[in-house]
Amino acid sequence: MPMRAIIAGCGRVGSQVAQALSLEGHNVVVIDRDPRSFERLGVSFNGETMAGMAFDEKMLREAGIEEADAFAAVTNYDNTNLMASEIAAGIFGVPRVIARVYNPDKELTYRAMGIDYICGSTIIADIFHRFVTAGGMITHAEWPGGAKVVELEVGEGARRMDIEGLRAPGAARLMALVRGDKPVFFSRDTLILPGDRLVMAVNAGDKVYAERIAPLAGGGGRGPEGSVATVGRAGRAHASWRVVVAGCGRVGAQLSEMLSLDGYRVTVIDRDRESFARLSKSFQGEAVKGFAFDLDTLKQAGIEQADVFAALTNYDNTNLMAAEVARRIFGVERVVSRLYNPDKEKTFQALDINYFCGTSILAERFMKRMVPDRLNIIAWTANNRVLVTEFTCPARFGGRKVGWLEKEELLRVGLIGRGGVMVPAEREARLEEGDLMVAAVLSGRIGRVRRITAGGWPAAAQVARAKARLARGLAAGLSQRGGEGP
Repeated sequence: MPMRAIIAGCGRVGSQVAQALSLEGHNVVVIDRDPRSFERLGVSFNGETMAGMAFDEKMLREAGIEEADAFAAVTNYDNTNLMASEIAAGIFGVPRVIARVYNPDKELTYRAMGIDYICGSTIIADIFHRFVTAGGMITHAEWPGGAKVVELEVGEGARRMDIEGLRAPGAARLMALVRGDKPVFFSRDTLILPGDRLVMAVNAGDKVYAERIAPLAGGGGRGPEGSVATVGRAGRAHASWRVVVAGCGRVGAQLSEMLSLDGYRVTVIDRDRESFARLSKSFQGEAVKGFAFDLDTLKQAGIEQADVFAALTNYDNTNLMAAEVARRIFGVERVVSRLYNPDKEKTFQALDINYFCGTSILAERFMKRMVPDRLNIIAWTANNRVLVTEFTCPARFGGRKVGWLEKEELLRVGLIGRGGVMVPAEREARLEEGDLMVAAVLSGRIGRVRRITAGGWPAAAQVARAKARLARGLAAGLSQRGGEGP
């Protein structure tokens, strides 16, 4: 059923949230003090726009806030977001109110005032941190009991194997095969090649996974049947890893702090010397003033010995140029970039530059809070070509097999949660209404998957109940085992 949503702020995130809500049939009103910002909404947006201040009570009444189901404050100013959220929740009693926080230092204020918020800097810094420190394996999502969605990079030393050789019922299930940053269709006879990335649903505590699947990762250790995987960065102590971060904005500074505390050797580059004031006294790395793509600046920062380079400036073109220089000229093994404007996504994909689009990630987080009964994206892989999604099984899928759901190759189910246990799916497993499901979907098909399931997903309360059943079942299992860990 369509809801009424008010979006305060029509920047990149606000406009993307408004567009998504509009396309999904909801009634949307966007407020921004700059009328020119509405140009971001495009011709397909069929909601309303209002120029003015987001915390003006008269304007909010005109926007229909007294009938609103959700309110999102996503302006570029923390104080504005705070005031607007307080008015929406405290005066007008909007059921779901979410605010964006720019400065992580203000999180405590929002928390103390009981305002639901999303801090973009913290979320994006954490995603980059996982990528930088991953070695041959990235954990995209995990649940109690050892269930995870991981991405393995196949090492040079892994023995010849086909997809059938990966089959490990109860221990692991392949969700996507990525080759050269592009997802490829696979069958049981498809050969796995060094450099391939495998997006897999796994039970991390299962012996078969630990002995046969995990060693495929090319970060060091021994592969299957005694083969030796490539020894890379993961085989060395953190203190010997060198990471160069371009951009000392909120995300760059936070990531640099995290890596420094972890024991990595970190150098931060920024053209504005004053930006280094964001680094605390506990930061143990170095700071270099200059442009992120300048060869002399990069050499001064130690790029020639760098294991990882992260381009996190506020400019997409600068990030793209810096990433290309680090990769092409200096041969840095692991390069990742931040993308602001989703319209430039195809350029980054064409150049095969690893990136994360903060705008899309934050917009999806806001959508999840505002419309919790929709299919949610919980992770982005293969440069946003493969999406990891989470949803509950609708009633009309009950009794069907996993293989039936996958027959049109629109998605690949990885995990099923039922009765307190989250386990890797099997093709012959039968689905039940309310199952908590995790599946991989190609980004180009996410709209079709949502349309097919429109109106079929259980309500938000049922999503919460499915997760609660998992938690209760896990707790009961622990109790029966005498309180042991999973």
